[in-house]
Amino acid sequence: MTIRALIVDDEPPARTRLRQLLEQAGVSVVGEAGSAAEALALIHDRRPDVLFLDIEMPEVRGTSLAASLPEPRPFVVFATAYERYAIEAFACDATDYLLKPINRTKLAATIERIRQRMERRSEVERDVAAASALQAEMWPGALPRIPGFDCAAASLPAAGVGGDFYDVFALEGSTWGLLLGDVSGKGVAAGLVATAVQGRIQTAARHARLAPAALAAAINDDVFASTHGQRYATLVYAELDAGTRGLRLVNAGHGGMQFARASPDTEVLIVPPTGPALGLFEQTSFEEMTLSLDPGSEIVLFTDGVNEALDADDVEFGAERVSAMLKTNGERSAAEQATALLEAVRRHRGARQWQDDVTVMVVKQVS
Repeated sequence: MTIRALIVDDEPPARTRLRQLLEQAGVSVVGEAGSAAEALALIHDRRPDVLFLDIEMPEVRGTSLAASLPEPRPFVVFATAYERYAIEAFACDATDYLLKPINRTKLAATIERIRQRMERRSEVERDVAAASALQAEMWPGALPRIPGFDCAAASLPAAGVGGDFYDVFALEGSTWGLLLGDVSGKGVAAGLVATAVQGRIQTAARHARLAPAALAAAINDDVFASTHGQRYATLVYAELDAGTRGLRLVNAGHGGMQFARASPDTEVLIVPPTGPALGLFEQTSFEEMTLSLDPGSEIVLFTDGVNEALDADDVEFGAERVSAMLKTNGERSAAEQATALLEAVRRHRGARQWQDDVTVMVVKQVS
């Protein structure tokens, strides 16, 4: 069984040295990256079995990159010159932790450990990995550019297939659809419902041209009919007019939406639900809400894997921490804010990483 590896290190000599050691050990090196952004692109394109990852890198640290990897995740082996990051590394579900300069004997043991883990994967695990990869391909990845706005999203499934979903897509004229939601439960069943809901919303918005409230009512009927009330989805669906900066939205039982108004003190408002979660009731109606995204304003959408994340003492991360980060990180880009929020949740959970799916979307008015 050939192991396919990707090396991520901001120092070219370190990458060259590790490549030589891996190739001598019979490992196929499918690529090298000097930054997290390069690594993510290569992981998506080349699907390595294992990531050999430095920790101290500019822009995004190795542990942050490992924590944000979408499923199906490659095995992660940290290769660093520092011992002090070991606990943090294994909290990211690292397969191993190697100190530089890397010892051939220890590297051989690591490679054997990876090979054994690959061989132990069951047929069910392979099926889940395939479903996870398919679900990941349905997500938009890098969000489209909306004139006058900076948009970014990030997601970290708790299992191979997750119940979180998000999307950004063009509608008519200067109008864009924004979507983030969360299906109850985890795993394959939640992922199937999430994929179905995401697809139906695109159809209802782009082809049936339903307004947010009517769209939510129609999707509610679909979810209830297919799950008989056994599954439900909370979500925010909004139509953003990039020309007028107006946001018209429906909030179906979703607690994770905050609106930051540009002001000297950055006022942060929690946007309440305008109707129940989808699929709880056979027939229901929804109200719409409108917001104006003035220059410097932004919205943050997140699933309950953020605010309900527990630390070692069962203390929740809480929506208040999200608000505090909005106030202090307002000058950062949407991508930086999304990454920072995922990293804060990861640090809060510590060794209890796989509690729930975590998804974040940030939309900033920048002109």
